[in-house]
Amino acid sequence: MPTREHEIPLRLVQNQPALAPVLLESLGLEVPTHTEALNTSSVLTNCDPKEFNGDGAVVLRDGTENVMAVVVERQHGHDQAKRRSWPAYLVTLHVRLKCPTMLLVLCPTDTVAAWCARPIRTGHPGFDLEPLTIGPGRMPRITGEDQARALPELAVLSARAHGDDDPETLRTVVEALNSTAPENRTFYYDYLLAGLNEAARKEMETLMAVETYEWQSDFARKYVGIGREEGRTLEAAKNVISVLEARGFDLSATTRERITSCADLATLERWIPGAVRVERPEDLFD
Repeated sequence: MPTREHEIPLRLVQNQPALAPVLLESLGLEVPTHTEALNTSSVLTNCDPKEFNGDGAVVLRDGTENVMAVVVERQHGHDQAKRRSWPAYLVTLHVRLKCPTMLLVLCPTDTVAAWCARPIRTGHPGFDLEPLTIGPGRMPRITGEDQARALPELAVLSARAHGDDDPETLRTVVEALNSTAPENRTFYYDYLLAGLNEAARKEMETLMAVETYEWQSDFARKYVGIGREEGRTLEAAKNVISVLEARGFDLSATTRERITSCADLATLERWIPGAVRVERPEDLFD
């Protein structure tokens, strides 16, 4: 049997910081009472002499008091050097926010999750770190509409992990898509379909074709009505431009035209994460 993959985009956790405590609770851990969950700086450095940057970080607050912080890491494979940096991330955030701190590692497969969960031996007695990991097998199943509306990102993760064998998670995620911000719907839908088998994809597309949601007709015209592949290409080009503009770049007419005229979906999907990193928009094309 092939290894079940369930890559978790960090964007889902960044869009919904409340995912971090929910995922911790799914591991059987007690999360302190809190009134809000906020993204906090993931630059985990003491400025002397090495800079440590985590993938993400969330702080839970009860009123004005920090009650817990969570370092969120995304790990695709075996990287021993990265694992050695995790204790430094944890301790640095603990010192900065002055509250209990945990490490949550998001993994695309249960095999990678098991490897990442192995204790990290620091050498100091009683100071070994056992990372908390989430793979497809540990992802909570969301089948209730109220929870899907409250945490649509968690419903998307649930449907991606369990949709192949649990159609109820697919029916629930349609309600989640209806509840999330319009600018996130296509990204979440694309991410979900990419992880489902053929039968589950057809079931999801059938559910999406039922025009029972206010946004469905516009979505169908822009995304399904013009052909799924073409719709994904147009949406990917839009996402590249949105990321660059969000970073403050003023796109030239030539750069904008090159992005919007690209008809190769694979290229556009490479450009989306590239748009987060490049120093100039033109560097995308190198």
